[in-house]
Amino acid sequence: MKGSAILIEASPGEVRGALIRNGAVWDVVHHRLSSPSLMGASYRGRVRRIDAGINGAFVDIGTGQDAFLRARDASEPGKQKARRARIAEMIHEGAQIDVEVVADGFENKGPRVVRIETNDKVPSSPVPAVIVPPADPVSHILERFSNDRISVVVCSDATTQNQARTWCLANWPELGDRIERDKLGLFEEQGVEDAIESALARRVTLPSGAELVFDQAEALCVIDINSAGEVGKAGRTPRDVNSKAMPEIARQLRLRNIAGAIVIDALKMGSGDDRNRVMVRLRETLKGDPGSCHVLGMTNLGLIEITRTRIGPSLSERMHAPYTEPLPSVEAVATAALRAVIRTAAATPAGGYRLAVAPVLGDYLEGAMRAALDDASRHVGQLVLVRDPARTLSRFEVMLGSSETTTKV
Repeated sequence: MKGSAILIEASPGEVRGALIRNGAVWDVVHHRLSSPSLMGASYRGRVRRIDAGINGAFVDIGTGQDAFLRARDASEPGKQKARRARIAEMIHEGAQIDVEVVADGFENKGPRVVRIETNDKVPSSPVPAVIVPPADPVSHILERFSNDRISVVVCSDATTQNQARTWCLANWPELGDRIERDKLGLFEEQGVEDAIESALARRVTLPSGAELVFDQAEALCVIDINSAGEVGKAGRTPRDVNSKAMPEIARQLRLRNIAGAIVIDALKMGSGDDRNRVMVRLRETLKGDPGSCHVLGMTNLGLIEITRTRIGPSLSERMHAPYTEPLPSVEAVATAALRAVIRTAAATPAGGYRLAVAPVLGDYLEGAMRAALDDASRHVGQLVLVRDPARTLSRFEVMLGSSETTTKV
């Protein structure tokens, strides 16, 4: 796929978006029914607690977990932000304030919000209350990628295509007549599934042969650049290898949605000019990232320091259960299983289908994912869920036929 494109694939329980640049996957967004995004929504909330230690406040916005408001984002609308403002000087516990969500929550933490000024015509209502509800998943995806120069939007179905066209006509008119329709399986055909799998790995091999190694701790990500025998021009191997690595580092940071403190252990460069060239290359490749990136500089040890603003869960948090040993989450496997049912039905029509799953996956599909399971059943005609105690979470199987006499696919 030449140029830049947005792919939007809707399947039972999930809508996913991907940004493609010259054939490479740069960003992936997951919107799941079980954990919808609140980005862009605004609320009338109440300050529940002031925490002077972290210079922030926790605001009840009525969504379950309290939202976090930093002191720098708590200034009254229209007033200049104080550089070293203390949260207790700006708001107090019990205060009623209007806020907008600028980053989704992750793990056991709530969303991050900023204080806003709303129209005086907003009717009074019990607090907390919704002022502007979250946008639909398709709108979220298009808004996130709207800073890129997109040549085409490809959708998996007619409903998604119509939603994309409606949003573009209102917000991105020049793209309105470049919205195409494909089919479910779009991510697999365009290599997005492979890109997601690769982005969950610790090591990334570059076309030149050099290697990037990602080590993620709770508050820090370290990226090591290994030359792996790659040779540059005479006397310039470290600079050449580091320069070639920077675009891929920028892509991986965005694709993996890594945030917080990031350290790049680059190959050691003796020349100040070489170091400056590499830093310029890095800054260029980070432009346009929706997670605001700041390149802080290079330490005496040759370590490049970066910060990237968190805008929601990382790819790993989306796809892996929160255990010491990385495992696919039951949510990710459930949506994958339902996609497999839809693809099988499209490729091999039959009178019915059976989905054999581990008991824990069956409980989740008939519980939290009941609506998505019913949606899949309507797509294929008849779908029977079969619990098999011998199966592990990720080992599901689609079989033709809704009775005991089945054909495996």
